[in-house]
Amino acid sequence: MKAHTLPVLLFSLAPVVSQAELVAHWTLDEGSGTTAGDSSANNNVGTVAGGALWSTTNLPLVPSGTTAALQMDGVDDQVNIVGYKGITGTGDRTIAAWIKTSINSPMQNKGIVSWGANVATQKWTFRVQTGNGTQGAIRIEANGGFFVGNTVVTDGDWHHVAVTWANDGTPDIQDAKLYVDGVLDADFNSPDTPPSASQSVAINTASSADVRIGDNFQLTHNWDGWMDDVRIYDEALDAAAIANLAIGIPIVANFAASEEVVAGGSPVVLSWVNDPGNDSLTIDNGVGDVLGSSMVTVNPTTTTTYTITGIRGGRTLEQEVTVLVDRAPLINGFANIDSDTLLEGQSTIFRWDVLGESALSINGTEVTGENSFEVRPTETTTYTLTATNQFGSETSEVTITVIDGSIPELGWTVMDLPDGSLAQWDPAINSTGNDGITLINTTGGTVVSGTSNFSGVSAWVNSPGYNLSSNPLDSWQDGLGDSVTKQDVTWEMVFRPGDFTGTHTLFNTGGNGSGTAIVLTGSVVDFRYQSADLDDQRIIVSFDLAELGTAADFFHIVATGEVGLGTPGVGRLYVNGVLAGGPVTSVGVINDWDGGDLAELGKGSNLPTSTAFPFEAFTGDIAVFNYYQNRILNESQISAKYDKISGGAGGLAITSIDFDPAADEIRLTFKSVPGRTYSLDTIIDLASPNWLEIDDSIEASEAETTLTITESSLPDAGSLQRFFRIRPGI
Repeated sequence: MKAHTLPVLLFSLAPVVSQAELVAHWTLDEGSGTTAGDSSANNNVGTVAGGALWSTTNLPLVPSGTTAALQMDGVDDQVNIVGYKGITGTGDRTIAAWIKTSINSPMQNKGIVSWGANVATQKWTFRVQTGNGTQGAIRIEANGGFFVGNTVVTDGDWHHVAVTWANDGTPDIQDAKLYVDGVLDADFNSPDTPPSASQSVAINTASSADVRIGDNFQLTHNWDGWMDDVRIYDEALDAAAIANLAIGIPIVANFAASEEVVAGGSPVVLSWVNDPGNDSLTIDNGVGDVLGSSMVTVNPTTTTTYTITGIRGGRTLEQEVTVLVDRAPLINGFANIDSDTLLEGQSTIFRWDVLGESALSINGTEVTGENSFEVRPTETTTYTLTATNQFGSETSEVTITVIDGSIPELGWTVMDLPDGSLAQWDPAINSTGNDGITLINTTGGTVVSGTSNFSGVSAWVNSPGYNLSSNPLDSWQDGLGDSVTKQDVTWEMVFRPGDFTGTHTLFNTGGNGSGTAIVLTGSVVDFRYQSADLDDQRIIVSFDLAELGTAADFFHIVATGEVGLGTPGVGRLYVNGVLAGGPVTSVGVINDWDGGDLAELGKGSNLPTSTAFPFEAFTGDIAVFNYYQNRILNESQISAKYDKISGGAGGLAITSIDFDPAADEIRLTFKSVPGRTYSLDTIIDLASPNWLEIDDSIEASEAETTLTITESSLPDAGSLQRFFRIRPGI
């Protein structure tokens, strides 16, 4: 039977922290000498250095008790764990300690625990700080990045502090969580407790310096004050476990009712677990003192919320449980975990908190016994949760608004711009919230209008050479309105090469570490992105534009990058509405496509590549540049975009399909360019992504090409429907 408890008390429902993952524990209870023993099974004994003093009177409220603490002078005192290198590489970890400063001031840079190497990504230092965000708050750092809490702990009082970090496949310092006195203090993904300051950097902790307690890599940052009960775990403990390190055995936990809903006057057993050392334990609504007991029977005649209150050593903890009497279920909450506005094709997950139900459904779909429900609406939809028991039903509604997924977050078009020099090109579409994003002219590009091979293109920027510049308040400087580049992405461009000579940069962001680029080498266009300058962490997708047209033609390209998040990435390149290159899958993990550097359009030489090319500024024309954040456009969306802007230019349109069942023949005619090669694909269900290639080397000699295919030779012969598509061949 479910217990209905106050959310703020959920931390107390977990068991006391297991010792199984405790890899080092310095209780600092020796009280004398220069040895700090390790009470874990790993015997990582420390040496007390610098003349640090033992204190047996100034002690923290360690739940398991403490007989001594170590007092350090802020000059040269520390504890050296010789030979122990801590948690290295990208291993999960937790560091916890009791700390107290001797100076009541936030202006302190003092080390708590550190190890690794003081080089980029390889340092691991837990300390208090003054440099970023909240002065006097705890901070975790790896050379090149940091993550800072919100609560001042350098106030002369004892505090329990902890940091947890888990490798989610994209190891970054910003995945850390900081806790003060058993409560979450900073979490990058929490709207209530974001860090007071942070800077992204990868985590790859070196097996170099020994673990040090009370110091970090700066020799002047020795701890000034008291320290006790220092722990290292090789996993990221959850909030409940951290709370238990700070408060110990819960005063009261697992308060539950044997029945959630009853008829009036029926017996209900209330049960709980509590610390036998409690000073008092009571339940309201006429129950009274229950100290020394673990259950009691009540007979509610109306819906009643029972509150159990425990007191121990001046601390008070309450929990609640509600029993419904002669009434329908109680829906405490029904919501989806994402925004109530979704792009077409995206999914969201509903969760709920319901008491006293015997059956649950969402829009008629049974979800009894489940705790979540995923939906992928194609249009704006209202979802109704219906909870039912023997006394009736209750409902709750959430409306999900679905918007057109083909609209970019950032979209630049030259249409409607006046001819002449262009100093600044603002996006026509910008839903990123960063109003400072703009294209800044650095080489004298001009707006030119005229006619082109695309009916939807009558204006373009000639010889742009632009920088994509972000709002100065955007510390990431990626210029794309989003600080998280560990996401799927789609790019769209309409451009005219002008010539098929040289090697030109159409677009780039990032660099030759983590970076993305669209490059034109001769007539071959490359889409490339990588998270490291290594072959197995790089994707390159290519297509020869000369297969479709001349350098005097405009081309529509769409490049999509699926970011692995712990798995290989996938890149695709669409040219003039059809898949022209890929999918190409990386050998290793690709978890980034930017690296935080400024982006550029029409220029740039710092590109992701395995070969050093003499990149030149693009001297052709650009008419459209769009950025789609955290999504991959599908083939139908891309085809529709091409059709809209091109007006059907460029061929590849099937003009007729005839079937002669007597002859078992399908005759198919499509527009073509003499001398070019095409591919023919077929499928019987457009909902499936698995098109089957029939022929990839169809040579065209006329403006229209006709093929004759034997129907019985095709897969799924005799199907009542069949679809075909033409695309560029090999």
